[in-house]
Amino acid sequence: MPSDRVSPLNGLDVRAWMRFTRSWFIHNPPPRSRAELRHPAKFPEAVARSAIEFFTAPGERVLDPFAGTGSAVAAAAAAGREGVGIEISPEFQQIAAARPELSDQDKVLLGDARSALELLREAGKAPVQYVFTSPPYWNMLRQGRGGVESARRKRDRAGLPNEYSELSEDLGNIEDYDDFLEELAALLAGLRAVLERGRYLTVVLQNVRVRSGEVKPLAWDLTRLLAETYTFKGEQIWAQENKPLGCWGWPTEFVTNVHHHYLLHFKHDREVRS
Repeated sequence: MPSDRVSPLNGLDVRAWMRFTRSWFIHNPPPRSRAELRHPAKFPEAVARSAIEFFTAPGERVLDPFAGTGSAVAAAAAAGREGVGIEISPEFQQIAAARPELSDQDKVLLGDARSALELLREAGKAPVQYVFTSPPYWNMLRQGRGGVESARRKRDRAGLPNEYSELSEDLGNIEDYDDFLEELAALLAGLRAVLERGRYLTVVLQNVRVRSGEVKPLAWDLTRLLAETYTFKGEQIWAQENKPLGCWGWPTEFVTNVHHHYLLHFKHDREVRS
């Protein structure tokens, strides 16, 4: 197998290419900083960086429309890419924008990701060559059941917020599942206006269990909707080994200990008829 050739997509050799394309991987996030603990669902930089280094070349621009505390933007900067994020919460936007890893060219913009095209154009950050994001997992943070309820009580005792924000525009505050799914799919489909043709979108998501015990197939439902505007290229499973097991459902009801997320990969390579 030739080893002197590199990919025009990312500059990786064939062995590095093969390692990334395995459909599962294990990553246990390290402890967070004090500022990052304010965010109830902070994303690990290492997972974002691995994807960014595969789907882009050095110097290209990466967008995270749900920037949170800036994990993906910082990962892009560390990988030698230009990171740009959009965050609706003023508190988290300030934390993200103040990260010391960011250079002058990396930006975290305050605003609603539904207005990504206008925000990026105004900031001189359009187009982008890759979108990597982890949106709200519906209103899972507000669901009082199992491990979520236990985590809520722990954060309450520590004086930490349990929701992304109280803003009505925040997708994580939409109560109806179908309404949330429609809003999220429309927002991500709209990013085709800023994502260069032929480039990729990665969405990190889980299926979610609600109070009744039903599991909503959020990752699969979103994939079905986004496949109307992008080409779905497959999923990767990010597994965690260090989460403690909970005794959910015992002794009569099957309830999974969910220790994995999906990385859903899409390509912007199709014409969509209106």
